[in-house]
Amino acid sequence: MSAETIFVSYSSKDRPFAIGLVKELQSLGVNVWIDQLGIGLGENWDDAIEEALEKSGTLMLILSPTSVESPNVQDEVSIAINTKKKMVPILIEECKLPMRWQRRQYADLTNNPDKAIHDILSFLGLKEKASANLKKVLKLIGVSEAPKKVIANTTEESTGKAIQTEVDLEDLLVSEDEINRASKMHEKGIKKSWKMIVIVGVLSLITFAFLGFTNFITVPFWIAATGSLALNLLSINPFGAIKKRERNIDLMELLKLKRERLTRVMNKLSDTEIEKFNTEFYNYIKI
Repeated sequence: MSAETIFVSYSSKDRPFAIGLVKELQSLGVNVWIDQLGIGLGENWDDAIEEALEKSGTLMLILSPTSVESPNVQDEVSIAINTKKKMVPILIEECKLPMRWQRRQYADLTNNPDKAIHDILSFLGLKEKASANLKKVLKLIGVSEAPKKVIANTTEESTGKAIQTEVDLEDLLVSEDEINRASKMHEKGIKKSWKMIVIVGVLSLITFAFLGFTNFITVPFWIAATGSLALNLLSINPFGAIKKRERNIDLMELLKLKRERLTRVMNKLSDTEIEKFNTEFYNYIKI
């Protein structure tokens, strides 16, 4: 059996199965890395995941409807394919695979678990007697992990008093829906800014034509041109706002990727890290 590291790529919704599988493989002596068990206290989760993926020789891919839709899983698979890493796809729930993934044979734990476990053991170079260990994790297929509860301090609107309520830990993060709404807000702002630029452009042309080519007001040509140019300066602020909004929309897309990856190590996040993520979001709203 190779001592090279196996990196496990999965969706946060499949965490119970992924962790269960990794623990059983580790007990059999397999060198498996998963973010939930591999990131130490105080480590930067993003850097740790990227470093582990870079150093690994094999990607173990947990296939499910949520994982094939996960941007982070898609990125990890793309990196594995581009760097020619070995891959061990394991299907735990029926789903439509992306075209690039369909060319790879996967271990089907949903329809033929015995063969799937045999194939996994053969790939890892484990003895057949170890199949009993892997069969233990079959019961975790389709099991959803209950959201971790925490006590949060809130203010009662009617009385203004501070109260404590129990909330899901993930709810303390800015939601993906809020990120999408903020992106749409920027898109609307871009449209308004372009309208303003067009209006200013049209007004400047009208002003130039009126001052320079009509008999109603006689002014030197250079004054007409200067007045038109000065009017065009009004479009500088809207144009600058467009560039900033476009940049923030791009950063919002990256923020969604960060959020999805954060949820995979949710129970390891500190209040400071959650606050830092939310502050980053609020900075992207500003213009």
